[in-house]
Amino acid sequence: MKAIEAEGLHFGVNGYKILKGIDIDIDDGEFISILGPNGAGKTTLIKVLLGLYRGDDGDVYIFGKRLKSYRKKDLAKIVSFLPQSPSMDIPFQVRDIVMMGRAPYIKRFEFESRRDREAAEYAMELLNISHLASRHLVELSGGEVKRVFIAQALAQESRILFLDEPTANLDIKYQVEIFNILKNFNEKLKKTVVLITHDINHAARFAREIMLMKDGKILKRGSPSSVINENIIKETFGIDVEVKIDELGKPYILI
Repeated sequence: MKAIEAEGLHFGVNGYKILKGIDIDIDDGEFISILGPNGAGKTTLIKVLLGLYRGDDGDVYIFGKRLKSYRKKDLAKIVSFLPQSPSMDIPFQVRDIVMMGRAPYIKRFEFESRRDREAAEYAMELLNISHLASRHLVELSGGEVKRVFIAQALAQESRILFLDEPTANLDIKYQVEIFNILKNFNEKLKKTVVLITHDINHAARFAREIMLMKDGKILKRGSPSSVINENIIKETFGIDVEVKIDELGKPYILI
């Protein structure tokens, strides 16, 4: 089953074309990393697929249903999104922020149910942040903040997770931790994971598919071993690299 399908996506601002006729389909249960230089259109593509930006041309389908036909709350039960820089000035405790992921399930003027509390608690346990439940965001490290918002997305119980550079500005320990968490979501919970990253080596090690973008188009897509090679990286990023194979049979680059 296709989780996401789109044809002929165009998007521009003030006459400047950012997306230039993109066709894309993503299987349910896929883990795909989107790579490309700054200005390639990566974040814009995700926001068009989410309906946050209205494309100039083209249609998006989520599980076979046209994106435009979804009610906002219904779509939120299927798709969640972690932006690159989530708001840090939310004056709530961690447990309340995670509980916000249950908003699509809570009717107006109603309180959260036992099921909502269980979902939030389970998400915090999976992300190993239960001990932070009564803390505020300003008291947390960058890696802890990322885990809080991933827990919020998990509590939302959506089938598709979109993430925009979830490991940006984190040290190597937290980067690996976040990618391992997302890999577990994908493999054990059968979530479809679509993320943007600038880390070619992490993308190649953890994702099942790599999509390279440049100048508002998809340049190449496929398994890490079919996409990560010297010529394609040179074409995409304009740099010379050496590609090696690690102990797991995954490609990685040396600059």
